[in-house]
Amino acid sequence: MSVDYIIRTIIVIALIAAYWYIRKKKKEAEGPVKKTGPGAPRPAVERPVKPADPPEVVYANLRKRAFETSPQSLGQAGDVKEDEAYAFIMEMGIADTVLTLACFADGDAGLYYQSGGGMKGGGAHENIRKAAKALMALVPKALPQMAPSTAQPLPEPGQVFFHALTPRGTLTAQTDRESLVDTENPLGALFFSGQEVVAQMRQVQAQKAG
Repeated sequence: MSVDYIIRTIIVIALIAAYWYIRKKKKEAEGPVKKTGPGAPRPAVERPVKPADPPEVVYANLRKRAFETSPQSLGQAGDVKEDEAYAFIMEMGIADTVLTLACFADGDAGLYYQSGGGMKGGGAHENIRKAAKALMALVPKALPQMAPSTAQPLPEPGQVFFHALTPRGTLTAQTDRESLVDTENPLGALFFSGQEVVAQMRQVQAQKAG
């Protein structure tokens, strides 16, 4: 065996070893190969953030809930006769929005604006609870001026709608704000009593904000 053959063999072996060494280092630098087949783990899916409902939708849901209140949900306070009110809803059209005030026999109250904002659970505050019960005490005198209704359209600016919820159904009266200046009129008395409830709720909101 010649010396040249031995030298060539050593060179070939060295080149092969160098090739495999370089290839190994390259794979280590690239990192592990990610599986793409059926058994490969699924990448984490980032759930899109659910956008908040617009004010009109929030208002519509709260308003719907108020009209769907049952006497049973009010406990003992809702134990009224068929023709007695267990809840009262006053709505006013104001410029580009609608104000909805809902008062209940247990003293709870809610204030909702179509444009956004308002207050739920007013009955947790003594001043609001007292004002709401005072309003409910005025409802019986206004019932003769109200008629059965199955629809609750929103009032236009300047209009005021009254809704009394009874076990027998909803009674409604629709009027305009100018006709409610007389507090001797049962509807006028309800209107001003409702304004007092709103004032008490705004006072609580102002205290929380401060």
